[in-house]
Amino acid sequence: MPMKRTVICLLAIAFLLAGCARDAGADPETITSQTEEADMQKQTLPTLMQGVESFSPDFTFTTTDREGNTWTEDCFASCKLTILNFWEPWCGPCVGEMPDLQKISEAYADQGLQVLGIYQTQDVEEDVRQVLDDTGVTYPILRYTSDFDFLQTGYVPTTVFVNQEGKIVVQPFAGSMDYDGWAEMVEENLK
Repeated sequence: MPMKRTVICLLAIAFLLAGCARDAGADPETITSQTEEADMQKQTLPTLMQGVESFSPDFTFTTTDREGNTWTEDCFASCKLTILNFWEPWCGPCVGEMPDLQKISEAYADQGLQVLGIYQTQDVEEDVRQVLDDTGVTYPILRYTSDFDFLQTGYVPTTVFVNQEGKIVVQPFAGSMDYDGWAEMVEENLK
């Protein structure tokens, strides 16, 4: 069975076994506060863009991380591959895969991988902090904004892969994975 067919089958099984349903009728909370872009982002974007042939992202967004720093689609230019992992603190499969995502983040950082976790529920900050402490996650955790709505599958975890040009290279898929599954996907897309 070819590699892509194997990955698709594994994703389908993971989707059926490991996803948590979001409330389909709920409107996502959005972050409406406007914050100034961090000086570092303003100063380093031209440096980050060196070597990027054409930065024309498939989507744009503005959000903040848990420390209040502003993040935009410009973050894609800093790495060859970005994993956007949408999760919630109440989702067992989401929390269960976070240590493996942390290990992937560390193992492939020098090859140009970044992992960004994104959560939507705004009124459970203490739960988010506890999950991050318990799982040892140190990769950036961003707050959900409606700019991400089109990437949603209706389940968490949902994951998307984006390249350095801001192009989606692996369409949104639902379900959790272990380290080996993440490593296979990263190696296939980190070229």
